Amino acid sequence: KFTEKGSVKIVYTKNVDELKISIIDTGIGLKKDELETVFDTFHQTDTGLARKYEGTGLGLSICRKLTELLGGKIWAQSDGKNKGSTFSFTLPIKER
Repeated sequence: KFTEKGSVKIVYTKNVDELKISIIDTGIGLKKDELETVFDTFHQTDTGLARKYEGTGLGLSICRKLTELLGGKIWAQSDGKNKGSTFSFTLPIKER
């Protein structure tokens, strides 16, 4: 949604007890102080591009709640504005 040019890549790794999925983009990036608040309910990034694609600010909040309900963790990484972002989450794996 916030990557008009560039790429979005999905990477996963699996070990014995955990699955990690990362979504890596070359989009608008995040300021350091947004790395945690981006998951807050109704949070919206304050950029022109974010306003172009208005939303409710619920998507990442719902992702965090669902990930935590499943026993996982979710986080964001970015080197700053206009430097892309990586959103990663882990989920525990239980053998059947």
